[in-house]
Amino acid sequence: MNSLIRFKLALTEDTPTIKPYLEDQWAQLQDSSKADVSISLHLLEALHERWVYLLRSLQETDYNRTFYHPESQKKMKLDYTLGMYAWHGKHHVAHIEMLRKNEGI
Repeated sequence: MNSLIRFKLALTEDTPTIKPYLEDQWAQLQDSSKADVSISLHLLEALHERWVYLLRSLQETDYNRTFYHPESQKKMKLDYTLGMYAWHGKHHVAHIEMLRKNEGI
């Protein structure tokens, strides 16, 4: 969700500064750690539908837009960021597949 929001900020503002967050602490909150995983899967499915809709609407020049990441102290172009997010998603899937294999699921 934060990734989509970062994109939307960059598309509607001139180099906005994004707000970092503590992912490990977010993961410890009850909605992340105790809720049935199906809730997250439904949310992820809907989120990806929104992503696809937004990305298909973009022009090539839109990918040159940027946001500022205060932790890295860098401007991030949307084209680079999209590639990074795609890798990140595949990385998560690999973790899930490894866990399923180890658990015999």
